[in-house]
Amino acid sequence: MARQAGKGNKVKSVLAWIRIAFFALCSAVFGTLLARDGVDGPFPWGLLVSLLLVFIVSLLARRDKKIAGVGVCLVFSSALAWILALSPGAGGSVLVPVASPAFTTFFSASAGYIWLFGMIVVQVVAALLPRKWFLGKK
Repeated sequence: MARQAGKGNKVKSVLAWIRIAFFALCSAVFGTLLARDGVDGPFPWGLLVSLLLVFIVSLLARRDKKIAGVGVCLVFSSALAWILALSPGAGGSVLVPVASPAFTTFFSASAGYIWLFGMIVVQVVAALLPRKWFLGKK
């Protein structure tokens, strides 16, 4: 009987890792698409929402699998965001433009860099939060 319970725990653990990787990838895609919204105006709301999304996903990964969960989240999300940023699309267009003379405000010129490096920073912050914040009641 104990052997069967162990198999169930392994399946739950594997599913938790898959869930962390899936949500990390989703946060990278949605964050990349949303990060430039509002950067031409007075408030870069898309950039803030994107970073908040990645932060929440990394907090959930930390709750489920501790620091290793944040590490997996960091690797998957930042790798995909950088791949999306460096891969040119049809006609040479890019999803994360940086340093164009057409950008007129600080946030419009810097949003790409803030997104790509900021998502790493917010996940490191999630990893450095106190452990007792993530201890569940047993």
